[in-house]
Amino acid sequence: MKRIERTQILIIGAGPAGALAGALLRAHGHEVLIIERDSFPRFSIGESLLPQCMKYLEKAGLLQRVVEAGFQHKNGASFSYRGAYAEFDFRDKWTPGWGTTYEVQRARFDEILARGAEAAGATLRFGHLLTALTPGPEPLATIRDAAGDAYQLRCDFVLDASGFGRTLPRLLGLEKQSTLPPRVALFTHLEDRIAATSQSFDRNKIRITTHPEAMGVWYWLIPFSDGR
Repeated sequence: MKRIERTQILIIGAGPAGALAGALLRAHGHEVLIIERDSFPRFSIGESLLPQCMKYLEKAGLLQRVVEAGFQHKNGASFSYRGAYAEFDFRDKWTPGWGTTYEVQRARFDEILARGAEAAGATLRFGHLLTALTPGPEPLATIRDAAGDAYQLRCDFVLDASGFGRTLPRLLGLEKQSTLPPRVALFTHLEDRIAATSQSFDRNKIRITTHPEAMGVWYWLIPFSDGR
């Protein structure tokens, strides 16, 4: 017989959304269990934060951990096309709030946030995969742990923070075909060898440019603090 556990809130996914939600809910005194199918640190794409992210990191009590990690400072974005250049500084604004943020290596960033949520009192389980969910007033989740053993969990609420994993849409048949035209993204990490004193590239700003002929092709250059 499968063991049955109980928690107040089950969060699926320990990425930034799941970790922040876990820390915020713990700050309000809720019991939280976060399950994550992978082991951290693990590679993920999506490194460029926006200043609004800082507000939520601060509110969740995770900001100091991010500040101390030494990530690349980011204060805006620059655009280049056929010799034309323009830049925007996030600090030039008319409303209160953050004007700077970071470019982050997601493997480190995600683990920092997940461990922060754990330090705030959330239970964090890596290598645990949700395999079934019975919705209702008290949802029943079936989970497979890192050893391959299954157990069940009753809770009051379920929060799907699995991102591209789309865990609940897949399990509950909620997925719909996208109406957007198909797109392709390619990425790589490289040693850029751009001098810190370079006059042609501001490491504090992401660089965006468009292919000189194929206007549907565009590029992001995201600098990291380690010279990549």
